[in-house]
Amino acid sequence: MSEVPPANGRLRVLLTEASSNSAREVLTVLGGQGHEVGVMDSGGISFTALSRWVEHRHPSPPFAADPLRYLDALREVLAGHSYDVVLPTHEQLVALARHRDEFRKLVPGLAVPGFDAVRRVQDKAAAARLLDELGLPQPDTTLVTSEPELLAQADRLPAYVKLPVATSSRGVWLAENPGRLSEIAKTPAVREALTGGETLLVQQPLAGPLIMVSALFDHGVLSGAHVSMRKREGVQGSASAKESVVLPDVTQHLATLGAALDWHGPLSIDAVLDEPSGTVRYIDINPRLVEPMNAELAGADLVRRWLAVSRGENAGPRPEPRAGIRTHMLLTAVVRHAEVGRGRRAILRELIQAAARRGWYAGSKEELLPVRSDPAVALPLLAISALLLLSPRLWQRLAPTGAPAHALTPQGWQQLTA
Repeated sequence: MSEVPPANGRLRVLLTEASSNSAREVLTVLGGQGHEVGVMDSGGISFTALSRWVEHRHPSPPFAADPLRYLDALREVLAGHSYDVVLPTHEQLVALARHRDEFRKLVPGLAVPGFDAVRRVQDKAAAARLLDELGLPQPDTTLVTSEPELLAQADRLPAYVKLPVATSSRGVWLAENPGRLSEIAKTPAVREALTGGETLLVQQPLAGPLIMVSALFDHGVLSGAHVSMRKREGVQGSASAKESVVLPDVTQHLATLGAALDWHGPLSIDAVLDEPSGTVRYIDINPRLVEPMNAELAGADLVRRWLAVSRGENAGPRPEPRAGIRTHMLLTAVVRHAEVGRGRRAILRELIQAAARRGWYAGSKEELLPVRSDPAVALPLLAISALLLLSPRLWQRLAPTGAPAHALTPQGWQQLTA
């Protein structure tokens, strides 16, 4: 490989997938910083597809279908191209951690933790035990290993039932009454998990806004952190609007967690904020960096610091992000109206408000599809909006309920842990 340029120069960066919101937002930051970006592309709907910032597109099999086959394709790309840094923008980080020593020899810049640390956060039951061990707050949680144990939770409803490995709100059910709990216990995914000796979570719901925490670690030391609050819900439980907040306790919790795991690279956590007390309770840990544009606009500098940590460089003093930075994802707000059956009028009203910069859009910046800086991304926004105005029911084809191609499925997790 050729000599690696300094981190403040133009780097050759490979993103491990092209279809997630996180990949699109990382691409926006890298493109704005002038880096040369390639993506591993498994096809399908992709918000990176028309971007002027993607200079190299490498076909790959879907990660969700077969992580090991995906890794074979990634090896070929790295053997044939001189990339400086690989940024795992979704759960490809899990697979790369499993083969960390090998991939560190194939690319100069790669920040992933040890696989033992990944096991402790990727498996939700293990993560719940870890939070309890470290004294970090979480909802009232019970671990169950059999159908009778699950059904015995009927007196603790409502509660969420969670598979040990699930992504993007999939593998999570809300049991509001004993009848619904019985239905959940009979679903194939739950039965398969329990008969396979896995542990499920039964977790009490909490009142309060969803908090999204993003962090970057350098061998267990917190190198960057950002916290935002979901202000409006998007399709399938996502956030169509966020606002940055400052919660000092969260920073301390992150430092404790990263040190305990000796974590290296990105980590994100979902939490619920009890506003009267100011207590944050953690409900999900993700071994990746989730949607970093709000963090970038708030001054957290996570993507640049991720590049530096990947290359073994000192990222410098950790910045303090600003509170009150508002961002939105117009497309997820539009699809949300279709998802919940609000109809064409609500969709049209949302589009008009965004165009006129009214309501939430006053003083807020688009984080997913930056039309001004990357104009071609307006095409999917216009096309999808037109389809939903024609028939709102089409949202189901645009946001399928199955695992996306970039996500890690329970079967993929078993493949990596065999």
